[in-house]
Amino acid sequence: MSLNTEKSASVSEALDTRITVRQFLDKPVPEGVLRSLLEKAMRSPSGGNLQPWKLHIMTGDTLEAFKKEAVEITLAGKVEEPTHPAYPSPLWEPQRSWRYKLGEDMYALLGIPRENKMGRLVWFAQNAKFFEAPVGIIITGDKRLGAPQHMDIGILIQSMMLLAREAGLHTAPQGWWRNWSSVCHKHLDIAETDEVMVGMAIGYGDPDANVNNLYADRADLDEVATFYS
Repeated sequence: MSLNTEKSASVSEALDTRITVRQFLDKPVPEGVLRSLLEKAMRSPSGGNLQPWKLHIMTGDTLEAFKKEAVEITLAGKVEEPTHPAYPSPLWEPQRSWRYKLGEDMYALLGIPRENKMGRLVWFAQNAKFFEAPVGIIITGDKRLGAPQHMDIGILIQSMMLLAREAGLHTAPQGWWRNWSSVCHKHLDIAETDEVMVGMAIGYGDPDANVNNLYADRADLDEVATFYS
């Protein structure tokens, strides 16, 4: 499936055309469009209406300085303790196979074979650039939050992604930023009582980038759902 860069006319279309875009155009998002999208996303539900999120939205010079440091430490091979692990370890089936296939499908589109370690590292560093998106967002929350509030933040992210499609934009949700909280705290006004939960790139997806043809597989409904009557 090729990248759909048109505005989505329905929730169903927004869901069907939403992908994780890994290459964005060098085209700014108008401030009014961005602010409208985020203001609408604030209507996302949360348990007890706690609204347990804070958004740090970067563009321009702030984003460039943030990306520069993130790329440098990534390519230097530095490692930090993530605020939360990306996956359980060890990962079990069928989740392990879903994750493996996604990675292999992506690298096949990029033309980077498994033995090309340097090529994969350079590509990995694209995370640190928000995949060249003109808007980079870091979402934080209080360290005392629990799993229910983490789920609320996930609902917020989904709202942002669908609203982006409605506006003709694309996104890349990035749990990757949980690995680099030091960069986030250095460049952003994040309270010491808060931690990095997730990041997101927002912009206009590049329809000519082969990696943006990655349309991840999904399990059939009957594999994961049980109907009771």
